[in-house]
Amino acid sequence: MNTPPALAPESSTPIAQACSALHAAYAKGWITHRDGNISVSDAAGDGFWISQSGVIKAQLNVAQMLHVPADRLVPGRAITAPAGASGEFALHQLLQALLPAGFNTVLHLHPTHIVAAMFANWDLRELSEQFPEVTRYTRVGRNVPPLAATSEELARACAASFAPPQSDMPHIVGLDRHGCVAIGHSPFDAFEHVERLEHVCQMVLASGARHTAIAQTVASGIKAAQAIQTA
Repeated sequence: MNTPPALAPESSTPIAQACSALHAAYAKGWITHRDGNISVSDAAGDGFWISQSGVIKAQLNVAQMLHVPADRLVPGRAITAPAGASGEFALHQLLQALLPAGFNTVLHLHPTHIVAAMFANWDLRELSEQFPEVTRYTRVGRNVPPLAATSEELARACAASFAPPQSDMPHIVGLDRHGCVAIGHSPFDAFEHVERLEHVCQMVLASGARHTAIAQTVASGIKAAQAIQTA
């Protein structure tokens, strides 16, 4: 029996943790060999590091992380990917510029059940609201509609879902027909947001419940509770 790779120690560098997170994602079947990408802020405050394009993510190593200088994060800066950077560079550039204080990671994966739930017309934010397992630790944003992978249009739509007006920034959003993007205080933190949402999506899909029926049940329960409070 193959033993899945263990996550790197919490004491390791964020870049080493980033590599470890993609190793673990491959072991879980959330990406294939060359899929997925990750970026982490430079510990010295000079830009960020991002996984290179085309490398085998199941074996990603520190030497395959590409440094992007801080001037790329200036608001309004044109998006031009440096040679060798992940195809989703635009997404990482926009989100790294949006990260709140204390956050350093942007993680993009293709988890099976998260994608399947969106394909079945679930709004992941609505789905997650029914599970304290998620909502206690993870804020889920609105789904990003199906858009071309690696496109600037996808990157900007994703950034818009992470920065909705008059609300807290979510930790994770789904990309319909594609995957998800999570942010975190560390690569491990971002990984946990994906794992948590993937788990409840798996449970909902296994139940066979239709999203419309569950939404109606939840709405009925809220109305009943409100009626009791106002009686």
